[in-house]
Order: sequence, then structure tokens, then C-alpha cells
Amino acid sequence: MLDTSAVLAYAEGSNRVGVEIVEVADEGLEVVLPASCLATAYQLAASDRWPLLDILSSLPQVVVKPLDHEICAVLGGWARTLGMDLAHAAIESAGVPPVPIFTDRRRQLEGFLPKGWPIVDL
Repeated sequence: MLDTSAVLAYAEGSNRVGVEIVEVADEGLEVVLPASCLATAYQLAASDRWPLLDILSSLPQVVVKPLDHEICAVLGGWARTLGMDLAHAAIESAGVPPVPIFTDRRRQLEGFLPKGWPIVDL
């Protein structure tokens, strides 16, 4: 799971994010990218970085998860604490087992999510 900070890191040339995507793909898995995180990255990134965001979101191993109406009530509540984009990432990671979230906002997540939640620091 890539949150906004991970997407921005990728757009700025972070090798770590790219390597993680390749490793996940090599395992036959997909990387989840919440649409709200992608939209926020476009909002925050310099326009010369947008082509990299286009590439990231079109990679075959990256699945952009839309904001579905079924999660809106929970998302709205969680967004009060985490912000819309990070709340969307947290909800999308809440499978069984939970999907790790790549982020630089561990502190926000740890203060909100249960102990032991899989968070990977950028």
C-alpha cells in the first residue's frame, strides 16, 4: 500500500519505492494505491513530476483503488484524525492479513491504528 508520501517519494526519484514495487511484483502480488493518495500527490507535486505519477499509476502491478461509497462513512470518521488520503490508505490496508502501508507518517498511524499494524517507513 502506497500512501501519498510514498507516491511523492517515487515522483522525486526514490529508489526504495521503485524497488519495493518490483519486489512485490516479483512475488506475483500487486501494489495498492488509493485514488485519494494519488490525487493528493498530483496536488502536492511540482507539475514536472506529474509524468512520473502517470507512469506509477499505469504500471501493471499497481492497482489504483477508487473511493467507493461503501467506505465513505468510515473514511469520513477516520479522516478527522488522519486526513482523507492517509485514512483511505489505512482502510484499504485493513484486509486479512493487513496490507503493509509504505509511509513517512508512522506516528500518525501508530496513534490511530492498533499496535502491530504493518507500517513500513520510508
